[in-house]
Amino acid sequence: MSKNKKKTSDFSFTGHLLDFVIRDGYKIKYLRVTAAEREYWIKLDKQTRKTLDPKIVPGCWLEITGIQKDKKKIGSPKLKAIDVRLAAPSKGETTKVLTVPPSKPKSAKASILVCQKSSCWKRGGKAVCQVLAENLRDRGLENQVMIKTTGCLKQCKKGPNLVMMPDKARYSKIAPQQVPALVAKHFA
Repeated sequence: MSKNKKKTSDFSFTGHLLDFVIRDGYKIKYLRVTAAEREYWIKLDKQTRKTLDPKIVPGCWLEITGIQKDKKKIGSPKLKAIDVRLAAPSKGETTKVLTVPPSKPKSAKASILVCQKSSCWKRGGKAVCQVLAENLRDRGLENQVMIKTTGCLKQCKKGPNLVMMPDKARYSKIAPQQVPALVAKHFA
């Protein structure tokens, strides 16, 4: 019998939706929910993500049921939602207005990772890096967005490669002409 066996159980509670945690630019991966004066990140399974009610927006009350996995290493349970529905707030919470904190801290500096290895550099990485710097300077973003050259991004034949952070959006075969549209998309 394994020592790392995870205990699973069902959970069900009503909470206040603070925000969505989005990954890959468009997928809602987690719900940030408060319940009993505590914040939870609840992962959505694929089916729940597809059938999520469009009326669910930050600030509304949700009734969530799912599976809880207790992990001894981290000490806190992992929650995975199976059913998410709109719910009425509890009687004591009807007049209470909660402010929604931003999902990403504004002080975190955004960055663009550009592969500097020889394959990407030969395929135009240096020109892309220069156009990025010019474009950020023209938009007045040179203090908010850093350009960082990195090691290999494992897409050598598709160079030049770059990653827009904090979104973690990867781009390959980037031409210098594409840079203004990418900067506008991620740092508007």
